[in-house]
Amino acid sequence: MKNFMKNKLFFLPFFAFFSAFLCVSCKSVEPSALEAEKKLEEQEKFAAFTQKEYKSISLGEFSDGFSHARYVYKDSIPPYPLYKETMIAGIAENMVYLQNPDGGWAKNQDYQRIFTLEKLKERQENNKKIKPVTYNLLTEPKGSTMDNRNIFSQIRYLAQVYQQIPEKRYGDCALKALQWILNAQEPVTGGFTGADVYAITFNDDVISDVLTFLGEVVEDKKLYSFVDEDIRAKAKKAWEHGLECILKTQITLTLKDGSKILSAWCQQHSYENYAPIWAREFEPPAVSSLESRKIVTFLMSLKNPSEEVKNAVVAACTFFDRPDIRIKGKRLVRNPRKAEVLGGRYYDYEQVLIDDPSARDCWARFYALDSSFDVETGARKPIQGTYPSVLSPIWCDRGCKYVENFNDLSVERRNGYSYTNTSMEKLVSVDFPAWKKRMGL
Repeated sequence: MKNFMKNKLFFLPFFAFFSAFLCVSCKSVEPSALEAEKKLEEQEKFAAFTQKEYKSISLGEFSDGFSHARYVYKDSIPPYPLYKETMIAGIAENMVYLQNPDGGWAKNQDYQRIFTLEKLKERQENNKKIKPVTYNLLTEPKGSTMDNRNIFSQIRYLAQVYQQIPEKRYGDCALKALQWILNAQEPVTGGFTGADVYAITFNDDVISDVLTFLGEVVEDKKLYSFVDEDIRAKAKKAWEHGLECILKTQITLTLKDGSKILSAWCQQHSYENYAPIWAREFEPPAVSSLESRKIVTFLMSLKNPSEEVKNAVVAACTFFDRPDIRIKGKRLVRNPRKAEVLGGRYYDYEQVLIDDPSARDCWARFYALDSSFDVETGARKPIQGTYPSVLSPIWCDRGCKYVENFNDLSVERRNGYSYTNTSMEKLVSVDFPAWKKRMGL
């Protein structure tokens, strides 16, 4: 018995230590388990909220950004799950969590993507490192920009969500982004900068879309109920300044016979003197049809336009209706080719212009300026080839390389960029006559 008691006493310290160890372990495991349980509960609530269905809100304005986000996948179908258009809370939550600290957003984000709450919080934390952007050019890829129809589209979407789900966070998020836009207007010219070059930017319809949006903020007090009168007054002032910028940048050309005509707009203009300038290395100084079309559409939408606005519309539409501007007997087609990723996009075809006497008229994206313009300074690389004579179509490839014909461009550019369009026909043949009638011209 003595030996047993002796051995028992010997093991007592061990049992005491082991019991203490178990208690400590239990205490360290228990909070971790509770935390995991809490996260799971939060995620379940978040999923239930974000996947609830409401009246759908169109995502059409995000098509450009979504396309860029999904280009790399075959048929642009991403491998991750997407919210339906009726799941507006989930899309709005993505916008709230992915908003940059300065109030804007990086371009080309897929707001339909279904994220876990934990992933969104992680992205939000990482965004805190992103430098703020004002009217200057962004300095990092994830900085805020209105390129690819960004920022004003999110505000408009959040405002519509707010009508169905009056969650204060959505109004606050939209208001912060509106303030970003007001801060982004260059103070002297009234222009706005895109993502590619520090310049007055009409590319991707930046200015025409922003001014259309600001006009809505001023007029639609029901949709933008979270905007106070002080901010609304600032939006009106910004709208007026932006309109002045449009009128000051319209290009006057000297033709071969020495006559002068008021034409349209370049993709980008200088903040110093309003002149057309280079953008990316395949976007030279030129009169641009696509960007000008949206500017003219914006000017036509004004209820009581000034005489200067009317003259700008008439000049631009007359310019694009010129027989020497129209491209006749050509049609853009897609020929199949070996599938590969070019420039970060998946292609199994190549676009070519073919002869077709029955084809609708088309327009080049770019038309040459006259020799009085500086078409060399600002090029990203040494220029190859020859800039064409005034009014001629311009076909410019990556590397600032001019070629004679559309089909001489690289496959990557022919597929990945809109060098031609047929949309000008409606502008000059339908919209313009209807506008003139409405104006009594």
